[in-house]
Amino acid sequence: MPDGYEESMSIASGSIVGADDTGQINSGSVPISPTLPFTGERIVPGQVSEPLFRAHEERYIFAGQFVRDKAVLDVACGAGIGTHYLLTAGAKSCIGLDIDSPTIDYARAVYKGCEFSQCDATNLCVPDNSMDVVVSFETIEHLKDHLKFLSECNRVLKPGGILVCSTPNHTISRWARENIYHLHEFTVAGFTDALETIFVDVTLFGQKSTNQLLRAGRGLLSRVLHKLHLLELTERLLVPEAPVYVRTEFHSTSAGPDYEVQPYHATPLTQPNYVIAVARTRPGVGRGGSL
Repeated sequence: MPDGYEESMSIASGSIVGADDTGQINSGSVPISPTLPFTGERIVPGQVSEPLFRAHEERYIFAGQFVRDKAVLDVACGAGIGTHYLLTAGAKSCIGLDIDSPTIDYARAVYKGCEFSQCDATNLCVPDNSMDVVVSFETIEHLKDHLKFLSECNRVLKPGGILVCSTPNHTISRWARENIYHLHEFTVAGFTDALETIFVDVTLFGQKSTNQLLRAGRGLLSRVLHKLHLLELTERLLVPEAPVYVRTEFHSTSAGPDYEVQPYHATPLTQPNYVIAVARTRPGVGRGGSL
């Protein structure tokens, strides 16, 4: 399963949107070749719900402030929509890497101006000290060896380079149904500790603040209904199907306070759904790719 997948959300089927001969995004309904199926874990433009699209978009808008005139690497880039956004946000160059070959084929076909390659997130096909910024959203929780991943990000960054990395907050996500694609979910403390084994100046941000008691109550009710084989029926009756969000490009304006990435803040009752870290490589040379 490709790295960097998102939390699954309810969607309806939609058309795939491609690029024309000039490399511009085609907002029509004619599919391109190759097509890319939506699995519930990867952003595929034209096939996802608005909340999923906008939350993902907002993280890339946040990362865009760090990329002007920089060499940027997007690890677990998925369909490439975010990689393309970072280029339009002012990056000097932008490379997208993903472990899934059809995903890379799609990205190459749709998003011109970026370079895309198939690559494992724990063995990056990029030279040492070659990148100014590494961006990787919703990746680390999918990896068996998350420290090897962070070490590889550190290896390819120049001294003083920036990592922008996000992950679900396990304090909140533990109340949701188990995500079979997540090998290790992090609390805020665990995420910070992992980053600080390799990077310095780690600064945390949050997205989509949630009341823990309400989330826990909904989660427990969902588990009870699931055991009674009533969950699917209840969802069909009470939860409207999220419409497909057909926009195929990220915009540079905020999607609004419900999705905005803000300085990390938590209380005994509230925590963000997602934690985003900005960290720097240690100064000097001689950084290795393994621990």
